[in-house]
Amino acid sequence: MQFWMKLSRSLAALYGAAVVALAALLMHLWQSVLSPDAATRIVIALALLALHSLALLQLDRKTGSRLLALTAALWQLGIWLFCWTLLAGALQLPGYFSALAPLGGQSFILGWLVLAIANWRRD
Repeated sequence: MQFWMKLSRSLAALYGAAVVALAALLMHLWQSVLSPDAATRIVIALALLALHSLALLQLDRKTGSRLLALTAALWQLGIWLFCWTLLAGALQLPGYFSALAPLGGQSFILGWLVLAIANWRRD
């Protein structure tokens, strides 16, 4: 479980770098190329990516709670399903499958609910 939490925090740090890089690309290169709808989708994806990256970095490092590990796993899944789907659709990248976005959103929500439970229970 410790390995998973370290990997999750490392991925979160890389997501933070991706947020900054993609935001810069959006402002400097893509702004005149993308439709307003595509730009909005990218901004939403980046906002959720940034939020969950910070949340992943703040999960308790001192306990081996299975609920916290489950929270991290659900957020990681949400990042890949929701954020990737929005970015892939807006940028017309391969691997775009719109039906994955709702699953990613549900994964985000479930992760937050598991975190609420983990606050009251330690495994």
